[in-house]
Order: sequence, then C-alpha cells, then structure tokens
Amino acid sequence: MCVLSHLKIFPTMKNLIKIALPLLAAVVLTACGNGGVTKVSSHGSPYELIIVSSHDNWQGELGDTLRSVMSQPIPYLMGQEPMFNVLRIQPSAFKDFITKHRNVMIVNVDSKYENPSMTAAYDMYSAPQIIVSVTGPTVESLTDYVSQYREELQANFNIAERDRYVARVSPYSDKQLDQKVKDKFGFDIKLVKGFKLRNEADNFMWISFEYPQSSQGLVIYSYPYSDRSDFSEEALLARREEFVSKIPGQNEGSHMITVTEYPPYVTHMRIHGRYWAEMRGFWDVKNDFMGGPFVSYSTLDTQNNRVVTLDFYVYSPAPSNPKRNYIRDLESLMFTVSFPGDKEITEGQAE
Repeated sequence: MCVLSHLKIFPTMKNLIKIALPLLAAVVLTACGNGGVTKVSSHGSPYELIIVSSHDNWQGELGDTLRSVMSQPIPYLMGQEPMFNVLRIQPSAFKDFITKHRNVMIVNVDSKYENPSMTAAYDMYSAPQIIVSVTGPTVESLTDYVSQYREELQANFNIAERDRYVARVSPYSDKQLDQKVKDKFGFDIKLVKGFKLRNEADNFMWISFEYPQSSQGLVIYSYPYSDRSDFSEEALLARREEFVSKIPGQNEGSHMITVTEYPPYVTHMRIHGRYWAEMRGFWDVKNDFMGGPFVSYSTLDTQNNRVVTLDFYVYSPAPSNPKRNYIRDLESLMFTVSFPGDKEITEGQAE
C-alpha cells in the first residue's frame, strides 16, 4: 500500500502554495516510487522538539521568542516543566538520522518570502512525523509572527503527540475494563492495558495505573443535572470534593482532597463536538503527605439528564520523574471518549 505524506496549508500562508506543492510532489515520489516505500519509524522522546535554525537567528530575538513559545512552562504542575524539550541544530546538520525525528521545526529567514507564514508536513522522512516550516522575509517580521501565532505553533506539535498516543494505545485497550465503564456510565473509552479497577460504588469508579514510583489515576463519577450552574467553578469543585473523598490515603482516616490555597482553574471547550468543562488544579491527601496535579472534564449526558466527570490525576514524588508526560497521556484519553449520539453532533456542526 502506498504511504503518502500530508501537507497542511494554513490560512495565513496561502502565498506559500507554489512552494508547498512541489514539496508535496517530492514526498509522493519518495513514498510511492518503485512500487511503494514504507517509511521508517520516527525516533525521539515524546514532547522532544528539534529546531533547525542558524546560529545568528537562534542567538537573537527570534531565538529568544521561539524558546519562550516552545519551552513555555505547563500550568498546574508541581514544578517548572516545559511544553517541549527543545534541541537546536544548524541547518547543515539536518541530514541522515536527524531527519527521522518525530518533531521538527525548520526556521528560515529569506527575502524571497513575501510574508511570514508556516506550513506543516507529515511523515516526510519517517512515520509518525511532523515537520513545521516557519519562514519569513526578515528576522523582525518572523519574530512578530511567531509571537502572534504562538498558540497555533504549539498546537501543531501538541496535536501530533496526542494523536500518536491515541493511535498507539487504542488497538491495545483493556476491552473488559472499557466495557465496565460503558456499562456503568454509558460512554466509550479506550484504557490501555495496565489500568486496574481499584474501587467502585453507585455513580463512582476509581481506576489507576501503578508504576514503581508513580501513579496515573482516573476517577469517574456522575450526578443528576439541575441547571447550568452545575458547570460553575464552585459547583464542579464541590462535587469533586464529594467524590474524590472516596479515594483513601496511606494513613487511617486520610483521603484525597483538592488544594484550595491555589484555586483550580475552569475553562470550557469542545472535544469531537461535545461540550466539556475542564478544571485544572492540585490535589492533596488529608492527614498524609501526598499530592500532585489533576485535570477533570465534565459534560452533560442528555440521554440520562446527568453530569458525567472524568477526573485524571498524577502522583510522581521524585523530582527526576517529571509529570508532564503522565498528565498529557491522560488528557489524550479524552479523545477516545464518545457518548451515544456524538457522531451526529459532530456531523451536524460540520454541516
């Protein structure tokens, strides 16, 4: 089967179509010539990014801006952890093994470009791979562009990492555990093998994946829906306190609580067309010395007129064992979640 790379053209860089189309043609020839070529597996750690840039650009304001954008600290972690681990190389070094890296950003300043812009190409030299080219006529214009479109630039790589995780774990999910969740709460999810059911009660389920020195947890709970105020920060926090108190600590009488000295933060979003209230914060254990970050997602199950919450938490006390990848993997599981009727919601929005 022929493996084709995909090129994404951003609205802000239509001027690069003449450049992008020959590049796409070259990729197609590489993938399909001689009866089809299967791409080698990409290498590199999750959330590791190689930036291809000249020394002068990297040491100046453009480099400062790129480092600020791509190494931005992730909010609501116990310590300072960057969004990406950034490695910079000279353009002359971008060859051979380096071209197979999973995440690459190529920075090019040249007067031949009319306006600053970015393109994203997929699986050019390996798979899965994303290469984002950021180009502009001057250092000043490209620096301003990177600053203005920082969220779009970050999203390209974050989405690529998320999709890789979902593609990797979905075929190997624990089907029995997935079915238990569906029987109890009515939605589909794909939980990678290794997650275990720790406890359950009416409208409550606690699942976790235990490592030697860390833990990834998922608490699922539901309750009757009253009105829109159920999705306020105060209501979501109160319900969280009610249900996570069922998770015991190591000492007698101890249980999980939410840290209120550093208040959780609530945002609203759509995933696959479904509305979710996302709450990020820190958890602690009453009468014990344990804690870490959490992120919860709450939605309205209209068929049963109830609020359903998926609350993910991470415990990793060792400073040498970062929490970023643990929490990001848990967040990615949200993109395996679907309720009955979600397909119709997404298709209706597309129309």
